[in-house]
Amino acid sequence: MKRLIAAICLTFLTASQSFALSCMAGSIEDSYISHSEAKEQFILVTGRLTDKRNVVPGPEIEHGIGARSENFTATFVGHQASRTGFDRPLDISVAVSIECGGPWCGSVTLDTPMITFLEITPYGHQIAVGPCGGSVFYNPTKDQIGRVMQCLLGGVCTPEFR
Repeated sequence: MKRLIAAICLTFLTASQSFALSCMAGSIEDSYISHSEAKEQFILVTGRLTDKRNVVPGPEIEHGIGARSENFTATFVGHQASRTGFDRPLDISVAVSIECGGPWCGSVTLDTPMITFLEITPYGHQIAVGPCGGSVFYNPTKDQIGRVMQCLLGGVCTPEFR
């Protein structure tokens, strides 16, 4: 009987660890509002991250799921949004920070179209991606582009979840 109870307890402990991080995909409106209300300054961009270099891996994570944290530099090629659309060409170096929460780490996909927000810092542009993502929208649809532009232009910007 004691072994049965111990096995049940062990099952609950391991199950709770594997399901502890619950990420709900946010909408592009959620992300826009969060970035526009932040004390830091961000630009809205669409394009691709390419040319990953200068990789500095973080410490190995015990019982980690997926990649570990890391910092690296990449090139962002695309366009910055303005009031007339994504019409300001960009070809810039970006500091990328992949962050972890417990054993879960974020990730980025290089050479894939995205809409995201780049922070403007005294040292250049940067992006941080946590385990739940949230501010990178891969393969954006025309609908997502229209909705984020509506937010930028001061139109209705209703988040799906808040």
